[in-house]
Amino acid sequence: MAQTVLVVTGASGFVGSHVVKELLERGYNVVAVARGSKADHIQNSCDKYEGRLRVLKVTDLAKDDLSEGLQGASAVIHVATPIPGKASLDALIPDTKESCMNIIRQAEKAGVKSIVITGTLGSVINFLAPQEGLSNSTYNPMTEEEALASGNSVFVYGVAKKYAELAVWEWATAHPHFEVTIIYPPLIFGPYAPEFFPVSPQNHSSNQYLYGLLEPEGKISWSTFYVDVRDLAKAHVNALNSPPTADVGRKRVIIGSPYPVDGKRAIEILAENRPQWKSRLNKREPPKEISPTNMSLGKFSGDFARVEEVLGIKETEFVTFEQTILDMMDQYIVLEDEWKKQGLDVSVNVKFGGLATSELIGRVR
Repeated sequence: MAQTVLVVTGASGFVGSHVVKELLERGYNVVAVARGSKADHIQNSCDKYEGRLRVLKVTDLAKDDLSEGLQGASAVIHVATPIPGKASLDALIPDTKESCMNIIRQAEKAGVKSIVITGTLGSVINFLAPQEGLSNSTYNPMTEEEALASGNSVFVYGVAKKYAELAVWEWATAHPHFEVTIIYPPLIFGPYAPEFFPVSPQNHSSNQYLYGLLEPEGKISWSTFYVDVRDLAKAHVNALNSPPTADVGRKRVIIGSPYPVDGKRAIEILAENRPQWKSRLNKREPPKEISPTNMSLGKFSGDFARVEEVLGIKETEFVTFEQTILDMMDQYIVLEDEWKKQGLDVSVNVKFGGLATSELIGRVR
């Protein structure tokens, strides 16, 4: 019998939709958790999967009863989180923590044995001194009081995720039979999974930072590191069968592509492979800013041995930057045509050039 995996919220988001797709393609039964109309969007695809996909509609993960979805589940993949703008800064830290803890307590009570959580680099990196670097063992040293006093929503988001994680690890120490894996992605790019993610001109997710490549005077990315959304989904699903904590230690894993985001090279790739788009390719010089340690020159120089050990992906197996760019842009052109037929404004207006690297790091889902 196929395993049943509960994907907790985010099932209708950029990352969660790919996790759902990856699970279904591997033969898992999936309970996709989402809110409101997003849950309805996923529901439209259920018949296609002949009983292997169910939808659980929720309103508040910090309070909701998830027992209906958890019944018979062998694992939980927890993708979503409260984000600035949809939750007040004062509420963000307690809400993020309680969302995680409500899920993990109910999961364990229902007999679930493991959880995979999507983290953020904001809980790992030192925003105020990024040159100190980051690793699978570091934490953002900023306190709750410092984050709130800053008034910076990205700082608060990173600290909220950190304290939620610390609460999860404290709980896990007291429940050693329960496996926990936390994955930390940087910026995320790649094609969409539209049957689960309701992509629209107002809902591009982090891909919006590369769509400026198709606007002659659009804003485009500087060099930074990223991960293809398909590799990230694969990592989440692989983590369901990762080695036990007793063998490999606490499973905190930063993941990133071995290929850099390079705005200039991206334009060259599109010019070489899609000459019909020549007139709309960006003509601006990409910014020269560089990122913190382990992001310098735009290349992830993290621990690929650890990525392979816990998440089962070799450095040579990541989707190439060229494939990421071509796949997402090919899909965007198709979507753009559909949106135009609906009379929608397809222009992508992104305030990108003024964002600091630390601000970008928090915007991963």
